[in-house]
Amino acid sequence: MDERSAKTRDVLKTKHQTKKSKIMNAPKQNEYLLLISGSAWYNRVSPEELQAKMNQFRGWFEKLTTAGKLKGAQPLAREGAVVTKNGVVSDGPFAESKEAIGGYFLLTVDTFEEAVEIAKSCPALEVADKIEVRPVSEECPMETRIREAAQELAAV
Repeated sequence: MDERSAKTRDVLKTKHQTKKSKIMNAPKQNEYLLLISGSAWYNRVSPEELQAKMNQFRGWFEKLTTAGKLKGAQPLAREGAVVTKNGVVSDGPFAESKEAIGGYFLLTVDTFEEAVEIAKSCPALEVADKIEVRPVSEECPMETRIREAAQELAAV
């Protein structure tokens, strides 16, 4: 093994053996994120329609909370910023787009299919463009790659 490979192996081994980040690699228990995307539809309906939709939404929310399936949820502001790898900052997140992520729900359910069914039952889907269902990963992909690289080098 050449000197560079040995140094790389040692760095990867040392880095992987350090204590994992409690934030990025916290144990997950079947967590799924629902990302709700759409336009500002609430500005185009009557106050009565808006109140009816809000009541429907609150009922759905309470049902999930009571069942212990909703771990967290927050609306997202429509304004923000986009920062690129070149350091360019622009108004965002989608200043030129009519669609933006308007909020999220963090679910704790048994399966991906159950998370999809919950998304399909969300009253927001009637007015939102889409709801993206994403599993929460148990490990940062960079940590996974470091572990794999260390194993590859150990086999050499």
